[in-house]
Amino acid sequence: MDKETAIIYSKTRLALKRKGCPIPENDIWIAALCLRNNWTLVTDDKDFDYIEDLRIERW
Repeated sequence: MDKETAIIYSKTRLALKRKGCPIPENDIWIAALCLRNNWTLVTDDKDFDYIEDLRIERW
């Protein structure tokens, strides 16, 4: 975890709150790490659909 990941986490959490789409805290951290490192998240969890710019591959 680094400062940039924490900033992305905070911005993502706030954006979700403003949309009225809160998701579990750990999911936001996972998304922040993926966004920070330009990773594709492999998941079947629909909560991640609320996060803009997150690349998701469904399995």
